[in-house]
Amino acid sequence: MNRLYFCSLPLLLAVALGSANAFPAKSQDTNAIPDTGALTLDAAIRLALEDNPDLRVLAADIAAARGGVTTAKTWQNPDLSVAPGFKTFRDASDTQFHGNFGLDQTFEWPGKRALRRAVAEKNVAVRELALDGFRSQLAIQVRRAYFTLLATREVVGLREQRLNLVRSFVDAAKKRVEGGYAPEFEATKAEVEVVTAQKSLREAQAQKDAASVALNALMGQKPNAPLIIAGRLGDNVALPSQSLLLERALIQNPAIKVQEAEAERTGLSLQSVRKSRLPDFKAGPNLEYTRDEQIFGFGITLPLPLWDNKKGEIASATADQAKALAELEKLRREILRDVTTASQNFTSAEESLAFYTPELRNKLKASLEAAAQSYSEGRTPLLLYLESQRTWFDTQADYFDTLQKTFEAQAELESAIGVPLGQLFQPQTESK
Repeated sequence: MNRLYFCSLPLLLAVALGSANAFPAKSQDTNAIPDTGALTLDAAIRLALEDNPDLRVLAADIAAARGGVTTAKTWQNPDLSVAPGFKTFRDASDTQFHGNFGLDQTFEWPGKRALRRAVAEKNVAVRELALDGFRSQLAIQVRRAYFTLLATREVVGLREQRLNLVRSFVDAAKKRVEGGYAPEFEATKAEVEVVTAQKSLREAQAQKDAASVALNALMGQKPNAPLIIAGRLGDNVALPSQSLLLERALIQNPAIKVQEAEAERTGLSLQSVRKSRLPDFKAGPNLEYTRDEQIFGFGITLPLPLWDNKKGEIASATADQAKALAELEKLRREILRDVTTASQNFTSAEESLAFYTPELRNKLKASLEAAAQSYSEGRTPLLLYLESQRTWFDTQADYFDTLQKTFEAQAELESAIGVPLGQLFQPQTESK
């Protein structure tokens, strides 16, 4: 009877290994919408670009900056002055109405309004570039979270299979002990393996839950919202040469574009402040009215720049421009550093992934099948079989973990460059 029971163990093992092999590392279809209505990668990115709250914040900043353009284009309102009174003559019985009326319009020195408008428009451009850059980074982070969730889902499946298989061998070990085929320690060791498998499964589930929370947050959903994703781990993209990556990063990185526009804005602001030293003037008609006499005139009011030469404002604007230019240079150096580091990490991750060859994994699978058969026939102790089992499942889990790290390294590289690797050589559209 024990012999019949033990012979069923290879069948259980074959089922578990067959399920484990059903987890492909690569797939050509990560965007197909399955019949279950699960979330695809494209749908996740689309939801993030629609519902992420940070996008609304940036859009509100753009709207506010556009209001600044409207303000810069608007003329100042004219001033209307009314000074009514009475004019009394020596003859106290004769009192007449007397009033002064004036209408003044402020005229800015030529060029001041144009500069102020240019500063406001450049401010809008900076915020629009920031929004475009955030969209690109958001898509990269969604892709990273999506593949992380896929990888952790595969690892959870592996851990569940291992736990189920270990539980089945607990009963087998107990029967071997009861039949006198093995010492009591064999059953105890099998129970310890169950605890280890349960711990590994719980850790994998926690990683999967964390990845789900991260993806929900990027999509603007509740952290604990149910999330079922479609597709499998996708193929890695080919990595261009490092020199080409550095060149494209300096051209296409949105953060550099934003800082370049900010440097231009501070330069225009400095010109505007310097121009503000030139005085504005007011001009308009005025009327002095009495019953017997009306005096019409035209007046001009011009401030004298004796005390305020805008030295403080010019010094601040000069410092702002110097700071913006220094930050631009600093940002370029940091991006070159990050791209170099990320490309090295990506290459290292791909090299590590190459260690897990199909031949190696097939060899481990064959060894586990042989150990299971030998154990069922009573020729292999439980400890040796459990070690073979642990080696197989841990190697599979390490393979998926390394694959996940490869995608994480790719996301770090794309984040440093500012665009996905697949978009590096797409034609660039002019920014607004």
